[in-house]
Amino acid sequence: MALIVGTDSYVTLAEANTYWSARNNSTWSAASDANKEKAIREATQYLDGAYSFIGFMTSFTQPLAFPRNGVVIEKGNFAGRSVESSAIPDQVKMATFELALEALGERLEPTNNDSISKVKVDVIEVDYADFAPSKKTFSFVTKILDGLILSSSNGAFAAVGLERA
Repeated sequence: MALIVGTDSYVTLAEANTYWSARNNSTWSAASDANKEKAIREATQYLDGAYSFIGFMTSFTQPLAFPRNGVVIEKGNFAGRSVESSAIPDQVKMATFELALEALGERLEPTNNDSISKVKVDVIEVDYADFAPSKKTFSFVTKILDGLILSSSNGAFAAVGLERA
């Protein structure tokens, strides 16, 4: 089933193919179109579940977080720019491409999120801090979205400011 931008995806398969072709990525080019589309859907779903975007949805019935009203990029190279209310920002598309590549290899959000506190192999031992994340994080994606997100459930915070009362 073909991707439908705005319904189950932020990008088309052609856009993703162009993005990864420009980066000469063999993992993406070797995958079947069906697997690429599954990965793009998972990446879109992950973005909507893991990140809180600034602005507000244009409709209560829309299936995805974008398009949005009231989006003014607060940080980074595009600070101060408004995002057209009918648009999906380029940063969201780029984040979708990056996560889709990850999703080709494995689930973005594993079913089992049990924390590991210690790992020992032979004489090498690693103890994890109590506050260490128990799931995968995508700091590169968080950096791409910087200025568009309030916070994310993966522990990264952006575009949050304090004002004096």
